[in-house]
Amino acid sequence: MLTLIVRWSLSRPRLVALLAGLIVAYGLVTLSRAKFDVFPDFVPPQVEVQTEAPGLSAEQVEQLITRPIEQAIAGGQGIEAVRSESIQGISVVTVVFADKVDPYRARQTVTDSLVEAGSALPAIAKSPQVAPLTSSTMDLLKIGFTSDVLSPEQLRSLIDTVVRPRLLSTQGVARASVYGGEVSRIEVRMRPGDMARFNITPSDLASAVAAATGVRGGGFVDTPAQRILVTPQGQAQGPDDLARGVIRSVVGQRVLVGDVADVVEAFEPRLGEALIMGRPGVLISLSSQYGANTLDATRAVDAALAELQPALTAQKVWVNADLHRPANFINTALSGLREDLVIGAVLIAVVLFAFMGSARTVIISFVSIPISLLAALIVMDLLGHTLDTMVLGGLAVALGVVVDDAVIDVENIVRRLREKTSGSLAEVIQHASVEVRGPVVYATLVVALTLAPVLLLDGLQGRFFSPLASAFILATMASLLVAVIVTPALALLTLNGWTPVAEPGWLSRLKTRATGVIAKGAGRGSVAMVATAASAIALLAAPFVFPSELLPTFREGHFVVGVAAAPGTSLEASRSLGQSLTTEFLAIEGVQTVEQQIGRAQGGEDTWGPEQSEFHIELKPHLSGAAQDRVEAGLHAALDSHPGLETEVLTFLGDRIGESVTGEKAPVAVSVFGDDLGDLDSASHAVARALEAIPGTGDVTRQTPPEAPAVRISPRVDQLGNAGLTVNDMLDVVSSAYLGTVATQLYRPDRAIDVTVILPPEQRADPAAIGQVMLRGAAGEVPLSSVANVGMGSQRTVVSREAGRRREVVTADPSPADVARVAREAKAAIATLRLPPGIVASVSSTADATASARNQLVFNCAIAALAAVVLLLLAFGDGRSVGLVLCSAPVALLGGILALPLAGGSLSLGALVGFVTLFGISSRNSILLVAHVDHVVRHEKREWSLETLVKATEERVTPILMTALVTGLGLLPLALQNGEAGREIQGPMAIVILGGLLTSTAATLFMLPALIWRYRRA
Repeated sequence: MLTLIVRWSLSRPRLVALLAGLIVAYGLVTLSRAKFDVFPDFVPPQVEVQTEAPGLSAEQVEQLITRPIEQAIAGGQGIEAVRSESIQGISVVTVVFADKVDPYRARQTVTDSLVEAGSALPAIAKSPQVAPLTSSTMDLLKIGFTSDVLSPEQLRSLIDTVVRPRLLSTQGVARASVYGGEVSRIEVRMRPGDMARFNITPSDLASAVAAATGVRGGGFVDTPAQRILVTPQGQAQGPDDLARGVIRSVVGQRVLVGDVADVVEAFEPRLGEALIMGRPGVLISLSSQYGANTLDATRAVDAALAELQPALTAQKVWVNADLHRPANFINTALSGLREDLVIGAVLIAVVLFAFMGSARTVIISFVSIPISLLAALIVMDLLGHTLDTMVLGGLAVALGVVVDDAVIDVENIVRRLREKTSGSLAEVIQHASVEVRGPVVYATLVVALTLAPVLLLDGLQGRFFSPLASAFILATMASLLVAVIVTPALALLTLNGWTPVAEPGWLSRLKTRATGVIAKGAGRGSVAMVATAASAIALLAAPFVFPSELLPTFREGHFVVGVAAAPGTSLEASRSLGQSLTTEFLAIEGVQTVEQQIGRAQGGEDTWGPEQSEFHIELKPHLSGAAQDRVEAGLHAALDSHPGLETEVLTFLGDRIGESVTGEKAPVAVSVFGDDLGDLDSASHAVARALEAIPGTGDVTRQTPPEAPAVRISPRVDQLGNAGLTVNDMLDVVSSAYLGTVATQLYRPDRAIDVTVILPPEQRADPAAIGQVMLRGAAGEVPLSSVANVGMGSQRTVVSREAGRRREVVTADPSPADVARVAREAKAAIATLRLPPGIVASVSSTADATASARNQLVFNCAIAALAAVVLLLLAFGDGRSVGLVLCSAPVALLGGILALPLAGGSLSLGALVGFVTLFGISSRNSILLVAHVDHVVRHEKREWSLETLVKATEERVTPILMTALVTGLGLLPLALQNGEAGREIQGPMAIVILGGLLTSTAATLFMLPALIWRYRRA
């Protein structure tokens, strides 16, 4: 079969060359229009349901809104987890679906379930809103707007009415959350004394305000000649029109809205705030659509901003679009990997020329690189993959491997041409190609098989590493096809009339020395077996020596700093704290911009109270990994100077990865489940103290904050009845006075403005004055304190739930290398705690995902190893030869273990994938040597002797050294840039493979001949 393929290629060399050129051209076109992103979508499909319930406490939200929604959603097909947070005024239910579930169908399932749940919700609740689907990294761009001329209300109005709609219409944008500024509304401020004098209740006033304005259609009048529209104008134009609204009109008495209330322009209560470089402003946080191309979407937003820039500049609005820009990391990572590919390719070309001494042979070998890599990209694009760092990393790791097949082929062709005594050039090329083709095919299939276990990983690790494995396998298989079809044809076209150059002198001298060592070592098979056994033992001990981690710290050039003050902290206090911290952050060398989001935005992904903030800190471009570590240390030092705060410093990707694994933003999370909130509080405190006692836990945070101060109002039913009032009468008055009742809306050309009936601000400023609110009943007017117990107390700000049970969460943020140890010690510490009855605590961490991935990888590798053994048995037909091939693997893997300290000193998933890849790469040369020894004995009819073994090994020295060097040099740029942006995962892989290549090459050249001499039968 292989002979027929090679013969066909040699009979049509120009056609083959043309087809290869077409593949390159189409690959370049595919590359130019490929979707770029930093990582594949690694977060499982999930949707978020937000339901506003103004004025309700967290416990009321849980009981009245969250539970009905959970019950309606739970049990749906493909649902993996349901988590919720009930917060004062809002319910947030997050539904996580299993892998490989269509996210759009999943979202529609949730939407359908909410139709049923909506009828069970109280009237005060607004309609549940299903958030749009966003990408794994979610953040697309954060844009800050400041102005020295416009007021906060004018700036917010400009952003809401002009900027936000334009950005939302941009391709790739899923959500635009707005923080900061003031939102206008009209307040009808009750004057309780005048209302009592005219016997007017809040509901009377609200009804009158609603009746003072309206919008109706008037229809039309048909005349014999035309149709005339009727357009009644009943819309109030402003506060004055509303103040003239009639509440009561009887003979001798006409009471207007203005007689009992002041109607004024005011602002809605602020849910959040934003500081841009320490200055109050307006922030838009853009989220990218699921499956969107981040770079294209960012460019589209930039174009939209450029379109808006003249209008913004004319109004003295300054725009900062570099507060958080994930596209910067993508560009840095992708450009770095592209540079690594180019540098690796140049180094490979240098090595090929040094060994072959001819530009023609270098070109024949080198052309397999672009053809193989572009062919892999074409297939990846057809399969719908984005061109991300994992795909490029897979191609970078495969860079040296894809040229190996062609190198082996060309080297053998050149060797046979040097020995040529008769026959045409085509015959020599055919015989030389077929001679090595069988072993090369089997060796390449083994390499591909070793990456199959990575391809079959599931969960987060599968979503991360499957594209890398796919790219590597596709490039490797493409290189095999290139070596079988393209290389012989190019050799025929290029080497016609060429006189083979002599082998370089340095290489001849090296081979002479090597053969001397091989001949001396051939009789020491026992030493080789001891070395193999010792290497195997060292491999088994490695997991107990080196710590494990799922994924390394990413050098994104961006940090996310979470800050939580005491519950009940006001927006003004959080803003003051933020200005102080911003000044300290900007003083750190390497920090470029700082923005602070306080509280929450309407419909935003973060639903916090005013005591919680998130700082996004963008670093200066091109900072090294070490410099970014120094910035992180500076951030911790600045935060430590403000005692009493709960803080955490994360990278944005680390935040998202931790959340997808543990459900929280930290790598270690302890979930405390129970029914009694008091018991949950005491248990979570005990858990937090236990975690703080463990060395290296980093920031320990109770995700459920303590209770916040609150005014508690409990009705005294008997007194209410005596005053001629009901409980609802009391609730209506309190709600109108402090929350406000939206009576109607005024419609302006660009937006609708709420008209709210409420007490004046000065009467709402003193909590002690609540008891003096007057209620009017059948028996006259009475103060609230006479019919209800009014007093200061505390109230829970959030109630979290998972799988239908209440829970509190304590998180820790150890370094990636310490996660497994901290998680292990946390489980031991919690097991010794005496928790209240009915309370259960469980620890989840990225270390669990690491162990799961490692176990799954080991199982998959065992299956792949069996398949490789079967394949080798088919190739050699001899179990002894298969055993000889496999004997070199432990020594190769030992080299990776010895190199591990240079890769960060931990068994990250990237390093584990490196070991898997190393096994396949190292097996290739062993297969070629064992196969060549068999070839010279069986086909060339040489007598089996030590001289024959040494001669056969000598003939393989050049291809073995060449393939090891080109593979190693292809990986060298990645290894040297380990820890830099975009190489955080591939860097450890490259270092492990490089270390293994050193020992595997030595083992193949010096140990394997000794084993062959001892165990191969003549």
